[in-house]
Amino acid sequence: MVRTRWARQAIPLLVVWLAVACSTTPAMPPSPPHRPTSGTITFADRAFPDAVNPLFSASAVDLEISAALWSAPVYYDNRFHIQPDQLTEVPLPGNGDVKDGGTTIIMRLRHDLRWSDGQPILASDFQYWWHLDQDPNTGAITTSGYDQIASIDTPDKFTVILHMKRPYGPYLSYLPYAAPQHAWGKLKDIDLQNTTSVYLAPTVTDGPYMLAHFENGKSYTLKPNPYYTSTTFSGPFISQLIYRSYNDLTALTMAVKQQQVDISEGYMEDDLSSLAHLPPDMQLRETPAAAYEHLDFNLAHPILQDVRVRRAIQMAINRCAIIEQVLRMPDCARLADQVEPPPSLVYDPHIAAAPFDPPMARQLLAQAGWLRGQDGLLYRHGQAFTLRLVTTAANPLRAAAARRIQQDLLAVGISIQILYYPLNTFFGLYNQGGILATGAYDLAMFGYQNSPEPDDEYAVFHSSQIPTADQPGLGNYGRVNDPLIDQALQQGRNTLDFADRVKFYHQFLERLADQVYIIPLYTGLNIMTISDTVRNVVPNPNVVANNWNISQWRKG
Repeated sequence: MVRTRWARQAIPLLVVWLAVACSTTPAMPPSPPHRPTSGTITFADRAFPDAVNPLFSASAVDLEISAALWSAPVYYDNRFHIQPDQLTEVPLPGNGDVKDGGTTIIMRLRHDLRWSDGQPILASDFQYWWHLDQDPNTGAITTSGYDQIASIDTPDKFTVILHMKRPYGPYLSYLPYAAPQHAWGKLKDIDLQNTTSVYLAPTVTDGPYMLAHFENGKSYTLKPNPYYTSTTFSGPFISQLIYRSYNDLTALTMAVKQQQVDISEGYMEDDLSSLAHLPPDMQLRETPAAAYEHLDFNLAHPILQDVRVRRAIQMAINRCAIIEQVLRMPDCARLADQVEPPPSLVYDPHIAAAPFDPPMARQLLAQAGWLRGQDGLLYRHGQAFTLRLVTTAANPLRAAAARRIQQDLLAVGISIQILYYPLNTFFGLYNQGGILATGAYDLAMFGYQNSPEPDDEYAVFHSSQIPTADQPGLGNYGRVNDPLIDQALQQGRNTLDFADRVKFYHQFLERLADQVYIIPLYTGLNIMTISDTVRNVVPNPNVVANNWNISQWRKG
């Protein structure tokens, strides 16, 4: 879908807006422009948000509601291209809004931005949001990235100038949002995360919809925000937008089949069998996701520090058979050959998937000193080649894939013990005994969801990100410690020109594949159900951003 800019015809209103913006005395909010809206859309998931404020949002379901309530300076579309939302243009070196080698970034606001209560959105509101994000008392979820901003100036009401600590390649993902200082300023920063009208049922917002009714744990009812404006989006077009939460998959799918909801999301691939036999006017939408299932090595394990062993394990696993026999796909089109599969803008087409080649795997293992015993297993210095493969519990597809990997590795003499853990144990922090964080495994199978920004790889593969007791929340679970990878990721982070950044990320991808620090298995799916009565619902490869164009949704 091509998104078009909404061309306003209300010239008298524009004059009023400019007059208010230039006035130093309080003024009544102007009358909002009239937009025709019609119909009700109900969308659903099997969880209720913990927070729908960008300062505190963390989960996919948080972001599903947040997309309706909040705007952003810029946004990524479904092709991972960045577009202006509250800004008149995307700040780039080429248009002069990124200066001084990247240490000065200028955000130019639209002059007609208003909060849902009619008050103007000003440059100081973006400065205020950044202050809240960086104040530890606020308890903001994401502070890293925004901490690369040294200070913010607001020379006028519509210009925000970011002074960066250093050139920072991912800066577009960390432009500060706006926060309604006129509504929140009377609260202490520490109280925001516990004030329902701020974090869970916000009463002053700036997105295409605003809160009409809230039933904690059950539903949100939203109505059009009459003051909403955007450089790229139009709308909203719906009279009433309802979000409903269901306790489990059974309840959600029953609501879908009984046509109680128009759009449902939040599915895993092993949920597909539950979505069989949908009503004729309810479509199951399966689109490629920027996600991949993979097998991690624990590189702290001495056996796995030999690249010949890692490559042998890779060549012993029939990944195509997993896709065809476990996922029931007609071919191997979903084979993942790297950690930035399409539509990643840094995807490297020159990296080929390693072939399934058990004879070569056996040869590499023999070169590493592993010899077959009479029982068919491999031994070295009297030690049997036995590994623990850990994965998440209650996922039948993942369990079946693990058993297939176990079978393939046994065929070359490697014995695999499969262990299953609940999500909170599997992904727990280091100081909570998390399996991945503490390295209590040899092989680990789970999935990664990529965002449009390749700097996300820094948190997964840079050696500074290995979790420890002092830094329990870090995410380099594989214990990758490679100076060449560190250098490429750091250069990608420090470089502004995107073409140059791509070169550094290709270096990273090539080194990662050459050293077999991780085995990508297959790409993920984005699964939704969408009623034929709803238009303009465009899934996003970044699944947590599925509702990216919610202002464009229509009924009928």
